[in-house]
Amino acid sequence: MFTRCPGAGPFAEPVPEPVTCPHCGKEVEIFTNEQCMKCYFCGSLVTREKRPSCFDWCKYADKCVAEIEAQRKRGQDRRIRA
Repeated sequence: MFTRCPGAGPFAEPVPEPVTCPHCGKEVEIFTNEQCMKCYFCGSLVTREKRPSCFDWCKYADKCVAEIEAQRKRGQDRRIRA
């Protein structure tokens, strides 16, 4: 049995992915838990293609997302106190 949903990895532990800005052609990094960001070079909005994930169809997705957000908030609270 899993201690966490294996499909939640890109959201629970995001990693940067390279994406080419369609406006200036430079490569920027968008984290796997983000859909878009502002280009560091030209300031335009850069979006990445949405990939299907278990959050789109899993009946436990709401609980999973809530747990990931709670873990993130706890981590932010610890950093603020430190």
